[in-house]
Amino acid sequence: MTEILEALVKKYRVFYEVWPYQVLIEEAHGSPAATRHIIQAGFDVDVCGLSNKDELELPPPGDYASGYARLKEIADTVAHRASECFIEVITFPSNVFSEARENFRSEAVIRIRISHCHGDQPAGLPEQHALEELERRLQGLGIQRR
Repeated sequence: MTEILEALVKKYRVFYEVWPYQVLIEEAHGSPAATRHIIQAGFDVDVCGLSNKDELELPPPGDYASGYARLKEIADTVAHRASECFIEVITFPSNVFSEARENFRSEAVIRIRISHCHGDQPAGLPEQHALEELERRLQGLGIQRR
């Protein structure tokens, strides 16, 4: 399975980006004293692959499914070690994104979300450690952070 992902990494020039995962917390909902604030509950790691063509095109379903399966294995391994976090893999199989930094080439994305087990709590060391472990594993496959 690793060989398949390594071939996809080269074929689609796969990279990843890390974003804060933020949630809106509303306290005393419906009352005059209601307050809202945003907390960073974790991280979104977007694993992206670029099309080799200058047209809007999705990767073949088999390639996307193979990439998803391997990333899910990695996320599950990290989740097993970081039991204090919630880790999920989110797919966008029918969505094409345009990458402005790459002359608007089409881009496929698979998101790995690392969040606090309780959605209304800010991220802490467990989420940071899970992110670091995930990044080590991605880099071990030749996927670099943008």
